[in-house]
Amino acid sequence: MMVTLVQIGQVHGGFLGILQRALGRASSHIWFERSEMKDREAVAKRLKEHVEDLSKLPILIFPEGTCINNSAVMQFKKGSFEVGGVIYPVAIKYDSRFGDPFWNSHEYSMLQYLYMMMTSWAIVCDVWYLPPMTRLSGESSVDFANRVKAEIARKGGLVDLDWDGQLKRAPAKREWKQKEQLKYSKKFSSSPRHIAPLECKNDSPNPSTSRMDGRAYS
Repeated sequence: MMVTLVQIGQVHGGFLGILQRALGRASSHIWFERSEMKDREAVAKRLKEHVEDLSKLPILIFPEGTCINNSAVMQFKKGSFEVGGVIYPVAIKYDSRFGDPFWNSHEYSMLQYLYMMMTSWAIVCDVWYLPPMTRLSGESSVDFANRVKAEIARKGGLVDLDWDGQLKRAPAKREWKQKEQLKYSKKFSSSPRHIAPLECKNDSPNPSTSRMDGRAYS
C-alpha cells in the first residue's frame, strides 16, 4: 500500500531549492529557514495546526535534521515531538556494500550526489516499521524524542548517541563540553580504588641509606 506524505525541512538553494519549490506547489510541505528563530516559532505553529487537522496528510520527519552515515542515531530535534499527535517510528539500515547513500555535503553537491546514487550498483536497506508511540503524561518533549530514538536505534542495531548531528558543521557548545567532562569525572570519582601495601627494602651495605616503606596505588 502506498502512503502519500508531506515533508518538513530546511530551505535550500540551487537545484535542491528548485525541487523544493516544485514539491511545494504540489502539496502543503513545510519549509523553514534554520537560522531564523522567529521562523522556527512559525514552523512549530504550522506543525501543530497540521497535526490537529485530520484532513491533511501525515508528515514525513527526519528528526536528526541532517545526514548521518548510518552507523548511529544522533540527537533528535525536539520541535516535532512537542506538537502532539502520534509518532510512527521507522528504522532504516543501509547496506553500504552495494552503494553508500550517505550524502557528505562538504564533499559533494546535490547533483554530484544524485549522479553517484543513480550510477551505484544498488541501494539496499532494511526497513522496520515500529509500533506507534505517543507522548506520556508528564513526559517532556526531549524525553519523548529520546524514547523514540532509543527504539529506532535498538531495532536497527545502531548506536544511540546524544550528540547533535550539526556538530559536523559547527564547533561544540561550551556547555556540551562541560556536561561530558562532568559525566566522565563522576565515573572516575565513583570507581573503586585498590590499595595494596608495598614494602621497599634496601639491602645496601651503605649505612647512610635507610630502609624505606611505601604504598602502591592502582
